[in-house]
Amino acid sequence: MRRPPGIAPRPHALPRQTMMTGQRPMKLAAALLIAAATTSAATAAPPVPNWTKGTPIDVTVTNNRFTPDRLTLKRGRQYILRIHNRSDRKHNFSAPQFFTAARVSPRDSGWVTDDKVDLAPGQSATLHIVAPDTPNALFSYRSTNLLDAAENMKGEIRVR
Repeated sequence: MRRPPGIAPRPHALPRQTMMTGQRPMKLAAALLIAAATTSAATAAPPVPNWTKGTPIDVTVTNNRFTPDRLTLKRGRQYILRIHNRSDRKHNFSAPQFFTAARVSPRDSGWVTDDKVDLAPGQSATLHIVAPDTPNALFSYRSTNLLDAAENMKGEIRVR
């Protein structure tokens, strides 16, 4: 029996390869699964670092400078940043863009408040960090205390 024009055939009357159990839909389903897996892998969170490891970097703070005042880090690498206040007054290590881009160990994140590390006279802070993954980035750090700002107490962090 012929069907009238404009009326679709019944599903059981369709050729086998176009039915849901056919070859084409299975290939399409496989392609969609691969695409979903690739997308989720690309957007997955970075691996959790071993926070006990890292290259040590020491920064000493005195009444008018940071030593060293230039740091060079390799992108994505782990570091142990130790900041020592060797002066007789309070200082801070303020690096807003750097602390936003870098990863700080959850254990050490309490040291960073408002993108800076405050240090009392003689106090030291240790931060386990992963350098930003931004190539050729330049970040500045400074002390925002009134006297230090007047003395232009600052430094830079270069990420390669």
